[in-house]
Amino acid sequence: MPTPHDSIFDQAVADLTEQARRKQGSLIEIFKRFRKIQEHRLKMWHNAGGGGREIGRRRSDLVDVLFRELFDQIANEVSPKTPLAESLTVVAFGGYGRREMNPFSDVDIMFLTQKSNPGKTTEELIRQIMTALWDVGFKVGHSVRSVSQAIQQANDDMMTKTSMLECRYLLGSRELFSEFKERFEKSCVHGHESAYIHWRLVNMTEMHEKYGASIYMQEPNVKCGSGGLREYQNLLWMSYFKERVQTTAKLVEKKILRESERRRLERAYDFLLRVRTEMHYQNDRPIDILTLRLQGLVATAFHYPQKNILRRCEAFMRDYYQHTRDIRLATQAAIARLEIRPEKNRANLLQLLSLKKNRTEKFDGLIARENLLYPASRDIFNEDTSRLMRVFQHAQRRQLELSPELRDLISRRIRLVDRTFQYARVNREIFLSILSHKGRVGPALRVMHELGFLGKYLPEFGALTCLVQHEFFHRYTADEHTLVCIEKLDSLLFTEDEKMIGYRALFQKQEDPAILYLALLLHDTGKAANTRNHEDASAELAHRVARRLQLNSERRRMLITLVDSHYTLSKISQQRNLDDLNTIISFAKIVKTRDVLDALMLITLADGMGTSDEKWSDWKETLVWQLYRRTTAYLENGAESFDLKQKNLTEMRQALRLPKHFDEEVEAHFQHMPGRYFRSFNPDQIRNHLKLFHTFLERRAAGKDPLEPAFEWTPHPEQGHTEVCICGWDRLALLERIAGAFLSAEINILSADVFTRGDSLVLDLFRVCDTRHQPVTSPKDFTKVQSRLHEALMHEEYDFRPLLAKEARMRFYRLSQEVELPTRIFVDSSTHPIYSIVEIQTPDRLGLLYELLRAFGKAEVQIELSRITTEMDVAVDSFYVTGADGRKITDKAAINRLQKLLQKAATRKSDG
Repeated sequence: MPTPHDSIFDQAVADLTEQARRKQGSLIEIFKRFRKIQEHRLKMWHNAGGGGREIGRRRSDLVDVLFRELFDQIANEVSPKTPLAESLTVVAFGGYGRREMNPFSDVDIMFLTQKSNPGKTTEELIRQIMTALWDVGFKVGHSVRSVSQAIQQANDDMMTKTSMLECRYLLGSRELFSEFKERFEKSCVHGHESAYIHWRLVNMTEMHEKYGASIYMQEPNVKCGSGGLREYQNLLWMSYFKERVQTTAKLVEKKILRESERRRLERAYDFLLRVRTEMHYQNDRPIDILTLRLQGLVATAFHYPQKNILRRCEAFMRDYYQHTRDIRLATQAAIARLEIRPEKNRANLLQLLSLKKNRTEKFDGLIARENLLYPASRDIFNEDTSRLMRVFQHAQRRQLELSPELRDLISRRIRLVDRTFQYARVNREIFLSILSHKGRVGPALRVMHELGFLGKYLPEFGALTCLVQHEFFHRYTADEHTLVCIEKLDSLLFTEDEKMIGYRALFQKQEDPAILYLALLLHDTGKAANTRNHEDASAELAHRVARRLQLNSERRRMLITLVDSHYTLSKISQQRNLDDLNTIISFAKIVKTRDVLDALMLITLADGMGTSDEKWSDWKETLVWQLYRRTTAYLENGAESFDLKQKNLTEMRQALRLPKHFDEEVEAHFQHMPGRYFRSFNPDQIRNHLKLFHTFLERRAAGKDPLEPAFEWTPHPEQGHTEVCICGWDRLALLERIAGAFLSAEINILSADVFTRGDSLVLDLFRVCDTRHQPVTSPKDFTKVQSRLHEALMHEEYDFRPLLAKEARMRFYRLSQEVELPTRIFVDSSTHPIYSIVEIQTPDRLGLLYELLRAFGKAEVQIELSRITTEMDVAVDSFYVTGADGRKITDKAAINRLQKLLQKAATRKSDG
């Protein structure tokens, strides 16, 4: 039925034709004005809730009108006597051919000619049309080919073949267009089916590897990501080559899709097209990555009702993920029913399966055939509801995949997973058995989740489905993150990666893997409650699950401890002084046993790698193993196992083995260095430090600038950082100036230990890496840092901020222009007997550490040790500090002043 928009558009087209015929002003200006008005109407239609496909079709119609009018006007001028349209055909292809154009989509057209040489008049016509289209504001891709050339090009290039597959007649000779379509079918499709389908599958795999194999990416690619627009299109392209159908309605007729699947698929595709349209409008250019900033803007534009921007984003992205999931599941089911399989899977099948496995096998109401599991009848789950659990166990143990028929049947019988099913002894025993199968748990849980079974059986986990994590560290939704964690744990069983060998040994000796896997499955369930500390909520939910699964007291305690403390090992290793016995003792009180410590080590690795592979750096690897080994030693032998007690300084001095002329410097070092220094370093390390002090003092005696510190750079490639020792005179704001020098050279600081001698000399130790989380090894970087620090020390007041703003831009993750991620500052003066511990969590930017150190200086706070961590552009820093009197900060007024100064420094806007 015609709409008011159709009537308005038809009248506008008539006016355009009349204006162009009468030459009422510049032809280009007439068309530009027409396009501007109609694009504005389309935007209003979109804002009013117009569907993605509907707006895409109307925009394609608008381009059709403009192109045809331009063609007629220019053709009359170029060749007023000869109708050029009879000698060529203009074809739309790509998105324009499908009539699915977003606001800044390219206009792809092909000029089909009868001859390979179209002639000068036709060439001039095409040149003027293309120029006019560009002048009107379109980005146009075009080609000029004869029918034979087009066929040849299609067979030479699969991408071109795909574009031509959806070509649409625009104007010109219909006979020529029909000839092209007939020859394309005969020469490019018939006999090329297998090659094209194989290429399409490989291309789809490559896209997923490039843009994300998971539909639950934090910043998904709407077009090419998993479950994106291209996946829907791929299905139709392969369906044409396999069954000669190009619509989902025809796929239903062929029983490739169910009608309910088709409806979900079409709704999802329309939603994604509408999202992409809004993304184009928000950016005024073509864009396919739905960034965090765009998520907030799109959610607001789509009128999601939540008042809080985070909740609005979560609601929108939950819808987005559910739609992409519908596309992924429906296309996978259809591809399976089309009996399309990647060639590499067939090769693996021949290698991995015996002849016995390829034969048909019947058991427990199921049929195994060619690596797939089928239902023997539609009533198998009504006959025995526990089969719903056993089917996953059969698939896991026999390494079988569920057939489309079995997947469909399970989806239709999910209602059988009720309270009785959840509490049934046989089902919990089977479930725990599935979780006990080391190395194969991930695939079983993933298929359970895809079919909606896992969330029904464990509603605590089901609440995480499509839950967006607008947190600092995560790139997946909560449910996908959990499944990826479990798959990372699976991969340890037989890994040959040298960095993972230690974890593999811990995993292989795990005697109760079911509790380990269950803890991973439940470790983030508390996030659905939207509480600040989700660990507590997750532990409560784990307790509920433990009761329902009837776990004994020992297994229950271990499960709850692992869930409640799943982030503790990582946090302590990165934010606490691991040379401090107090740190080790407090952590040992949490884990209590070696079994819990081993399991927690595995969970820490899986959680870190499941968040993002880039997050798990060599530096963090070093820290967690350091904490693990020291805690292990403490659990086995107590404090006596540590060389952390007050050492015999006389024996240490004798072990240095330095020349006689070092005696005076050694005496000063042992007399003036703080006690914690000698508890932190062995004789070899102290010897190197003394040599650095000697170098500094020798330069001073030689008349060199006494303000220039001595540097020693020691790369540690196996640990992912470079250690930098700096020796010099203590002075006001020294630490912040050192930080400014590193940051101005774009070097990240991982940690800093500060040792001030009683004779006003200092030894500052930094562990640093480059922006790629690799050790700093370039002499140019060394020189740059040293020269900039020297320059800063030459002035009483020196501000690095203008230099930082000039050389590097601030890096932020923002959800939208309306809100930034929160800054949290906590001062703990009770945990440690000597120091106050300041924890800062805030969005990172280049220059942040410099600003924080300036704030500590203004508050007259002394920093003894720091741990600097950056995750996904968020800083999580800890500082061991004392007041000006050398004691812990306990005065409330002083604490409030420090927090205010740090808050101001953390939220300062970059000058860049």
